[in-house]
Amino acid sequence: MINFFAGIAATFVTAPVLGFILIYFISRFIMKNNRKSFFLSVDITTVFFLIAVHYLLLVIVGKSMLWLIILVLVIAILLTGFVTWRKSHEIDTVKVIKKSWRFVFLASTFAYILLLLIGLVQRIFVTTIN
Repeated sequence: MINFFAGIAATFVTAPVLGFILIYFISRFIMKNNRKSFFLSVDITTVFFLIAVHYLLLVIVGKSMLWLIILVLVIAILLTGFVTWRKSHEIDTVKVIKKSWRFVFLASTFAYILLLLIGLVQRIFVTTIN
C-alpha cells in the first residue's frame, strides 16, 4: 500500500500537469464547482511543480538550487505583502499567502515548462554529439 502511494506521488512529481488534471477532475466531481475545483487543484499541485522544478534544476545544473526556490518563495510573499499594504494600509495574512501561493504556481509552472524544454534540448545535443 505504501508503494502504491509512493508511486502516485512520484508520478505527480515527474508529471505535475497530469496531477493537476487528475486533481481538478476529482475535485470537480466531488464539489460540483468549477472555480473552487480549479483553485484547489492549483493550491495542491503547486507543491508538485516546486518539487519538479527542484529536480529538473538538479539534473540540468548538477547541484541543488533549493535555496533559490526558497528565496523566490520568500520574495513572492514579501512583495505581495508590500503591495497589499500599499493598497489598503493593512495586511490580511491569509490573502497575502493565498495570492503569493498562486503567483508561485504560475512561476513554477513557467519554470517547469522552460526547464523541461532546456533539458530536452540539452539531452538531444548530448546524444547527437556522442
